[in-house]
Amino acid sequence: MKKVILSFCFVLFLLGLVACTMEPSNQNSQKEDQNDIVDPTEEITYLTVTEAYNMAMSVGSEGTAERQYVMGIVKNISNANYGEMYITDGTTDLYVYGVYSDNGLLHFNEMANKPASGDEVYLYGILKLYNDKPEMGASWLQRFVSHQGEIDYSSYNEMSILDARNSEVDSKVTVEGVVAKITYANGMNPNGFFLVDDTSSIYVYSNEIAGGVSVGQKIKVAGTKTLYILESEQAPAAIHGYQGSIQLQDAALISKAEGTYEFNKEWIETTTVKQILETPMSNNITTKIFKVNAIVKEVPGVGFTNFYVNDLDDETGSYCYSLCNGGDYTYLRPFDGKICEVYLAAINCKATTSGTIYRFVPILVSEATDFSMSDEEIAEFALEYYAKAQFLAEYNSDPKLEVATSFSNEVIPFSGVSVSYTSLNPDLVSFDNEEGKLVMHLAEANENAKIKMEATYNGVTVQKEVEIFVNFKTISDTMTVAEVIAAEDGTEVVVKGIVMSGTVNQTGFYLNDGTGVIAVLTTSDILATIALGNEIVIKGVKNHKTTRPDTMVGQIYIQDATVEANLLGNHEYSETPFITNLSFQEIVAKLNDLMVDQTTNVFVATCYINKVEGGFSTNFYLSSTPSGQDIYLYAGSGSQYSIYNEMVGKEVTVAFAFVNWNSKSPYRACIVYATDGETLILNNYNFR
Repeated sequence: MKKVILSFCFVLFLLGLVACTMEPSNQNSQKEDQNDIVDPTEEITYLTVTEAYNMAMSVGSEGTAERQYVMGIVKNISNANYGEMYITDGTTDLYVYGVYSDNGLLHFNEMANKPASGDEVYLYGILKLYNDKPEMGASWLQRFVSHQGEIDYSSYNEMSILDARNSEVDSKVTVEGVVAKITYANGMNPNGFFLVDDTSSIYVYSNEIAGGVSVGQKIKVAGTKTLYILESEQAPAAIHGYQGSIQLQDAALISKAEGTYEFNKEWIETTTVKQILETPMSNNITTKIFKVNAIVKEVPGVGFTNFYVNDLDDETGSYCYSLCNGGDYTYLRPFDGKICEVYLAAINCKATTSGTIYRFVPILVSEATDFSMSDEEIAEFALEYYAKAQFLAEYNSDPKLEVATSFSNEVIPFSGVSVSYTSLNPDLVSFDNEEGKLVMHLAEANENAKIKMEATYNGVTVQKEVEIFVNFKTISDTMTVAEVIAAEDGTEVVVKGIVMSGTVNQTGFYLNDGTGVIAVLTTSDILATIALGNEIVIKGVKNHKTTRPDTMVGQIYIQDATVEANLLGNHEYSETPFITNLSFQEIVAKLNDLMVDQTTNVFVATCYINKVEGGFSTNFYLSSTPSGQDIYLYAGSGSQYSIYNEMVGKEVTVAFAFVNWNSKSPYRACIVYATDGETLILNNYNFR
C-alpha cells in the first residue's frame, strides 16, 4: 500500500534553528507516574536534526560515548510497534531505530500517549552510523508536543463509508466505524485496516493509526479518498480499465471509543468467489466486503506460503494478498481444504499487460460445519461451473467437441448430476452420438446460436442457456513460422500453427507449424481461449526482446499477439524443426554464443533434470550428471517446473528451447517436454 506522509506547516519555525535550550516537562508524557531520567530542574540543550546527523557521521559506527538529546519533527513512522521513524528539522532527515518511554521501560506500542507524524519530539539516544548511514539508536522519548489538533477539520465532510467510497478522488472525508481487519507490511508491522459502518467498508492506509488500534474498536478518522495503484502497474491497469483500490490515505485519528464491537454485516452481499472474480473493472468493488462459501487452501513454497480462497469447485479462486510471505495468514491453517464461511474483500487488483486479477484479504473465516446445498442448487452448480465452462464464446470452425453428460464434486459433495444439451438453432449446432460419446458439431455460419442445458439431480431439473458465436473464418494469406523468423523486426505478421507448449514465466506459448518454432506473447485473456494442440491463426509483430543489442541478439518472439481464428482440435505438432543431432555437451557449448540467434531452436538431448533448493528459492537445471547445473531453466520460481519433480535426478530425454527474455548471459532454457521412455510430460505452463 501507499506510504503516507502528513504535511505540517509548523516545521517552518525550526528552519535555521541551531540549538534549542529548554526545561523538560511532563507535557504529553506517557504516564504520570513515570520518572524523568534527568533532574527536571536541569537545563538541557537539544541538538537539531542536522547537528545530530553530522555528529553521527563524525563518530562512525562506534557511536557516541553517551546518549544525546535531539529535537525534531516526526516526518513519518515506519513501524508503529517499535516506533521506527524519521525526524526532520526542515533541512535534514534522520532515521530513529526505535522509541521507548522516557525511562526506557515501555515499547512504543505500549505507551498510553505517543507522537504521530507532524508532532514535535524530544529524544535521548546514541548517534552512530549503521551501514554507512547516520541514525539514532533506540531512543527514550523525553516528551512530545502534539500538533494533531492543528489539522483543519472544517475542510473535511463527515459522511457514511458508502458515500466516502462514492466520493470524488481527493475528497477530504470524515468517517466513523469499527475496525474489522488490520493488515501488515514486512516484519508483521501494521500498515492499514478495514473500517466498516452500517453502509459499507473501506480500507484506510495508515501504519500509525493501524499500530494504535485493535480489531473491534470503534474509531473516527479523517482522510483523503484515493484510488491507489502501484506505480509499476499503472500502465497495464489503464489498458484493462482498472481504476485502483478504493481507500483513504493521509489519515488522522480523531477519536476512538473504549470497548469491543462487532461490525455490521447486514449490508454485506452474499455472493460467490466466481462472481467476484467475474466482476468487470468498471464496477470497482475493491475493499468492499462480501460473504461467500469457499474453500481455503494453503500452498507452501520455498521461504513463503500462499493462501488461496477458492470457490466450491476448488479451481476458481485467487490468492490472499500478503507482504509478509504469507506469515500474516497462518491463522488460516486449521481451515485448509475445508468449506468455510468467509467474509472477504478484494484489497486490490494485480494488473499486468496480460490482464488483471483481484487479490483477497479474508476479514472473518469460520468453518461452515452446517453447510449444505439443495438438490436444485447442486443441479444449478453443475450447469454453471462445469457444463457451461465447456463452451467457448466464439468458434471459428467445427470443434467436434465431446461434451460431458455427468458431473460430480468431491468437496460439496455430489455425484451423478446428469446433463443434456439441446440446440435451439439446429441448423447451426447439433449434438450427435458418436461411439458412445456426445459430440457437438457446428455448421459454417457467421451468427449467434443458443444451447439449452438441463441438469437433473435426484429428480430435480434445472435449465440454463448458453450463447455462442459461430464465426467460421478462412484466412489464406498467412506466413510460415520460418518466414516470420526471417522477417525484419517490427514486421506485422499473420501466421498459422499448432499451440505446442507453454512459455515459463512469460504469458505466452510456443507456436509450431512444421517449418519452425517461435515464442508468442499475448494476454492472459487470450490464453484462456486457446489450448495446447489447437490450430490457430494469430496476428502480431515479429521482434527481438533485448536491452543490450551490442552484446546479444536477445529473444526472438511475436509480441502483442491476437487470435484471428482458433481452428481448435487437439493436433500433434511436428518435430521436424527440432535439432536432434547434437550431444548435450555440444548444446551446452552454444550457451555463451549470444550474438547468434538461438531462441527459435528446439534441441532434443539425453540429460538429467536437477533441482537445487535454497532457503528462499528453488532452481531447476539440465545437466550431463545427476547433480550438475549445466543449463539453468528460466523461471520466476521453482514451482513453475514442479510438474517435472518426478523426473528430478533421472536420465531423461528432453526437448528444450534456449531463451533470453532478460538480456542475461548465458542463454537459459525452457522445457518443451521430457520423457523417461514410459511417461511423457509436456510443458503445459499457462494452460493448467
